[in-house]
Amino acid sequence: MKYLNRNYTSIVVILLLGLLTVSCEKLEEEPFSFESASNTFQNIENFENLVNGATRILQSINYYGLTSGSKAIESNPTIDTYSFTPADFEGFWSDSYRAINNLNSVIENITLAKNASEAQRDKILGKSYFLRAFAYFNLVRFYGDVPLILSGSSSLDNVGVTDPRMASVDVYAQIIADFQLAESLLGTSNLPGEPTVWAAKAYLAKVYLTMAGAPLKLSENYAKAASKAKEIIDSEAFQLGAYVDNFIASKQDASSSILFQFIYSTNAGAAYSNPLFGNTSVRNGITNPGSRAYRRYMDEFPDGPRKEVTFYMNTDPVIDDFLNETDGNGNYSNQAYRNANKIGETDERKYFLKDALDTGFIKKYTYGTEGPEGNQSDQNLVMFRYAEVLLIYAEAQNLADNGANNLSYELLNSVRVRGRGETATIPPMSLSTSDFDKIVIEERYWEFGYEMKRWFDVLRKEIPLTFDIYTSGEFQEFTSAFPARYLFPIPQREIELNPNLTQNKGY
Repeated sequence: MKYLNRNYTSIVVILLLGLLTVSCEKLEEEPFSFESASNTFQNIENFENLVNGATRILQSINYYGLTSGSKAIESNPTIDTYSFTPADFEGFWSDSYRAINNLNSVIENITLAKNASEAQRDKILGKSYFLRAFAYFNLVRFYGDVPLILSGSSSLDNVGVTDPRMASVDVYAQIIADFQLAESLLGTSNLPGEPTVWAAKAYLAKVYLTMAGAPLKLSENYAKAASKAKEIIDSEAFQLGAYVDNFIASKQDASSSILFQFIYSTNAGAAYSNPLFGNTSVRNGITNPGSRAYRRYMDEFPDGPRKEVTFYMNTDPVIDDFLNETDGNGNYSNQAYRNANKIGETDERKYFLKDALDTGFIKKYTYGTEGPEGNQSDQNLVMFRYAEVLLIYAEAQNLADNGANNLSYELLNSVRVRGRGETATIPPMSLSTSDFDKIVIEERYWEFGYEMKRWFDVLRKEIPLTFDIYTSGEFQEFTSAFPARYLFPIPQREIELNPNLTQNKGY
């Protein structure tokens, strides 16, 4: 488990596939926003528009550019060395509160909708509580104490202008209350993109697990996390299935292994297409450095079906096809890459073998259909998989009871064997509490690569942030400012607008 000592995690990958600008533009074009809804709150459709607007914000790349990264991806050196500034994170903060403002307005006014049944109102209200908790959960993990705004405003200019930062433990209390309300209001029908009672339970388990770790270290929450995860397991409503099926667009909507996902479509007129993963062909992965896998992560990745789904290897046939593609006149279509990298004329595959980190490329998000403009995908953004429920139970039960029970070993091994194949090494059932915990966290590292999980694991487990950075043709060891920069900086613009905001330590 040497990754625990030489961690490759970075806080942020600003561009997972280099499409931040495109996404922001499309976000502004979307009709679902607070301003587009009627201020009279008379029709249920207006409330649906408000929730749709919040959903659109929360599934935008401007939001998830902050959470997608681990040191498994080559990324921005400024981010890798934690030398970012308060001006770097304005979009995440402001987008979060834009979404929250929509949801607050729904929660406050849904009873005014006259043309809706109680079931319709409950569904919209349950989703609003779920998404508000979801947004605050991300905010509190990134920033710590944040303003806890629970009332809507008709003007976005007035949102959060004077609100002080609320203690993170109080923010978590509201997050739990919202997820619990969502749990009581949402149904079990697994409609694509719609949160269910199971999704609410899953996030409650994750919230409890997070609170049990750093920085709060409220260890009594381990038992709560295990209990809530066990409710989902006991329901028998979900199963692991094939690893690759979690990422094949045509199988995601009906998947029994996905508890919550954001839905995308490339159909003409669709409200939500996926600019986060962009062009789903290997070409986009090759042309954009943001999707280049980190060599040491890939090299240490356990062999098996999971690795084959996660990476395009240099020997992958689809890469050969791309490299040998010509423009019809006998010229390589990708001449620019050979020139830019001074690759030999005879075999352009050398580009991959002599790449900056001799690496492959991320494959996990190329199982969709690319849009007509070539920069969008219909592959959904999976937020919570059943595998995470199993690993949450295993981790939380072991730490709550000072030792893993038989079920925890069984669940861990089910994820381990699926990912590594039938020849996977099974850990002995006599591990100490600490050793079992390390194996669970290691399995999360491989299972959820590029799925916006790793940084949060680093924070709550206080994993040392000493790792290698490739610069000037060689690897150099770097020790981060962690824990001095445990949290992101509050955006400078927000501090200038709100005299009651204070900056996080280290900035």
